[in-house]
Amino acid sequence: MKLSLDTVGYGGYFTDGAWLPLEDAFRKAAGFGYDAVCIYAHRPIGFPMDLSPERRRRLRELAAELDLELGAVVCCTNFMKGSHALLYPQEKEILYVRDAIGLARDMGMKIVRVLAAFFGYFQNPYASQGYGNPAFESRSLRVSQNKDYLEAWHDVKAGLREAALIAEGEGITLALQTHPEITGNNDETLEMIEEVGVPSLKVGLDLPLFESHDPEFVRRTVHKMKGLMVYSHTISIAKKYTVGGAVLGWDEVTPGSPGDPCPWRVFFEACREIGYDGYFSHEQCSPIIVKGHRIGGLDEVDLRYRDALRYLKGLARDMGYYSGHKV
Repeated sequence: MKLSLDTVGYGGYFTDGAWLPLEDAFRKAAGFGYDAVCIYAHRPIGFPMDLSPERRRRLRELAAELDLELGAVVCCTNFMKGSHALLYPQEKEILYVRDAIGLARDMGMKIVRVLAAFFGYFQNPYASQGYGNPAFESRSLRVSQNKDYLEAWHDVKAGLREAALIAEGEGITLALQTHPEITGNNDETLEMIEEVGVPSLKVGLDLPLFESHDPEFVRRTVHKMKGLMVYSHTISIAKKYTVGGAVLGWDEVTPGSPGDPCPWRVFFEACREIGYDGYFSHEQCSPIIVKGHRIGGLDEVDLRYRDALRYLKGLARDMGYYSGHKV
């Protein structure tokens, strides 16, 4: 396995606007000692339409100069159809993924990460109104019969299939990350991949998004992904509790830090057992509230990328699992 830096942390989404161009993010990744870098394919940092052929060439040359491998193109996608007859969000999403696939091809990258559907949170506004499954519209007979859920599932399946066929034609693999909505757990991700039925659609498996961090559950889940796992992110998510033990919220925390609930050694062992030899890509993709109750800046992002690399590389080396050559 090798360790990659996902440039999402430098996109300015969670630092009150401070961001870095891709070139500087590449230099950060190399300077910290990451084996590879992944391009977050959104503005302002890595939107495919903004990266001309000449800039793509220069980025490839810069990566070579920095002894930096090019990992995955990372997209946040939502293949849901629109709520109006004259809105076409799915078609636009397919075109976006087509351009991301072209970016991966031009950069010599083999993986494009996608999501089935994503509202920006872990539940859409109607989810709690469902009857056994999340709702996607307000309470109605359709909701109580799960027709809205099933319609959304099949809409997303059709969009993913079209994107997967484009990827297959370009020799690119799509890594479908388990993430709400639609693929709310890893079994649903496997069901979606089976129903799409295109070999280029595989799994992006992120330990912090597992339904449980019980070691045996983690092992079983990873082993289900044998032959399908092609990508992984390495942020951790720690729950916050209020008085009485109710869950109050959550924070992204660095792997190996106090409060990190993820059994990384168990996860790495299971990944090695199924023969996974790809990238574990670290990301910072939510706000960091630091001392003094303020939003952390790029210096805090730097610190977390460094700390994550130090812990994960040390663990992988101790296990004899690390295959990179960086100090």
